[in-house]
Amino acid sequence: MRSSQFTAGVLVALLALAFPARTADTGTIYDTLTARDGHTVLAVAAKEAAEVAALKGTTQYTLFAPLDSAFKKLDDTTIGEIATKKDVVQRLLRSHLVAGRYTVADLKKPDSKELKTVHGNVLKVEDTKDGLLVGGVKIVTADIVCSNGVIHTTDSTLPLPKE
Repeated sequence: MRSSQFTAGVLVALLALAFPARTADTGTIYDTLTARDGHTVLAVAAKEAAEVAALKGTTQYTLFAPLDSAFKKLDDTTIGEIATKKDVVQRLLRSHLVAGRYTVADLKKPDSKELKTVHGNVLKVEDTKDGLLVGGVKIVTADIVCSNGVIHTTDSTLPLPKE
């Protein structure tokens, strides 16, 4: 009996190694964002925009999180505004944040072709042969599950909306 329990335990462990589960983080969106490599700029932006409490709260959100490399694609004027103007940082962060939890499966549903951001702008969702685009930006890492929502990593920043 012990032998078969041991064998079953080893089999389960080997299967877990061979087929790892999608990483789920039980931390909040903010905690997960700060713990992941490549999201330093957005984590600092959340802090500067005074949005940490929202990203650590219980309200469910979907964050389209540009990698640090995405910010390097911005022009000097935009980078300067982000670095010096709190309202621009707040607009930037809120234009990447949608109320509600939207996994990739949710985004691919026919009724999810447009999402309204916390800032109020609308993001078009497109399922293309090159991958899922939201607001014209490609999702490169999807469904990073958090206690208060989900993060999708993007390769570019979403367009900065006007005030």
